[in-house]
Amino acid sequence: MKRISIGKALYCFVKDSILSIYCYRNIKVYLCNHLNIGIWELYKKNTILPHPMGIVIGYKVKIGKECKIYHNVTIGTKETQDFKNGHYPNIGDRVTIYPNSIIIGDISIGDNVVIGAGSVVLNDIPSNSIAIGSPAKIVKTAEKHE
Repeated sequence: MKRISIGKALYCFVKDSILSIYCYRNIKVYLCNHLNIGIWELYKKNTILPHPMGIVIGYKVKIGKECKIYHNVTIGTKETQDFKNGHYPNIGDRVTIYPNSIIIGDISIGDNVVIGAGSVVLNDIPSNSIAIGSPAKIVKTAEKHE
């Protein structure tokens, strides 16, 4: 097991707390969530966390611009042993993920997607769709007019 010195742990805590306050004007974003992706990365992508409590975002998750992630959402890998080398979701731009949803595995979520509350997403979701349920099913796909 890898050990971290108290000085390094304190430095990381202070740095992340300051980033949390700078980016989201609130330290509870850092304290009440497990954001391995990094607060600065979420801020650069203009990610909105309306109720920042209980959100878990994995190490290699890719999140697009202007996404909205509600409370108690988990986005991560299916790997239980080697999670640092696991396969993580790719989430497109302007995706809204409602409370208590779980998105895991090597999947892609397209742009302009809505994931309903309490959904468990295990498969790809195409752009301009609404997915709900456990496991999530696509209930509506917007038609493109040309």
